[in-house]
Amino acid sequence: MSIANRWHVVIEKVRNGREIRYRYEDPNFSIFNSPLNEDEIAQLAESVSLLRRFEGMPGFEWVEEMSAHLETTINAEVKPVIGFDENKQLKGLSFFSPLFKAITSKECIELTYLPYSREQAYTSIVHPYYIKEYNQRWFLFALDDSHVCLTTFAFDRIEAMKKSNKKYLPNKDYDFTHYFNDIVGVSFDPSMSIEDITLWVSREQLPYMLSKPLHKSQCIVEKCKDGGAILKIHVRPNFELEQKILSLGDRVTVLTPNSLRTKILERIRKSIENYK
Repeated sequence: MSIANRWHVVIEKVRNGREIRYRYEDPNFSIFNSPLNEDEIAQLAESVSLLRRFEGMPGFEWVEEMSAHLETTINAEVKPVIGFDENKQLKGLSFFSPLFKAITSKECIELTYLPYSREQAYTSIVHPYYIKEYNQRWFLFALDDSHVCLTTFAFDRIEAMKKSNKKYLPNKDYDFTHYFNDIVGVSFDPSMSIEDITLWVSREQLPYMLSKPLHKSQCIVEKCKDGGAILKIHVRPNFELEQKILSLGDRVTVLTPNSLRTKILERIRKSIENYK
């Protein structure tokens, strides 16, 4: 008795006394020699397109090699069908692979870092926990021994790194799955409380704000007669939020809280002074 299935493999049912055995009808058949169907090829091509986002990053040369091998195997050119907004020329990308390895291997590192606020770099022992991309930049989140707190390091401001012999302190306090829930971007200031921020949005800008919310908490408070609306988000104010609001120009105005409204107004005034 033979059984066919959706893989078009014919299985024989063979009785030997009380025993029943199953075998391939063709003794030379192997599932490893079975050609890929169109759906499987499409799924593999999609996976490779996603992985190609890491092409050019140190330590990810295998992505290009795997793409070439796949193209040879299926005898077809695997063209990317997804385009990511990325900056492969970003300074500091060479640290991606060693930092990724340090996190997965739970290794303490010595980091030489030059923040924008200082003229000279400083060196600190850090315990790396997490890597995140925002606005075409990569950031490392690590416990800094100097300040005994979680610190954010931009890849493009790292000058050097090397392995430290200090004992690694595992992450027990931060859940990065939810860490960024209440902020826009990556800057987290624990001194700033989460609050409701209301914004007037012009009629021209509103469709864009509704299709791409400023934050997942965004909701409409009121529709305005001029075609615009008042929106509300529930977040912790930070630098990235200010930058985002300023980038929207005269199409968005902060209504509340007054502290954020004053900050934005001061930055606009300074910008106007620069043009005088």
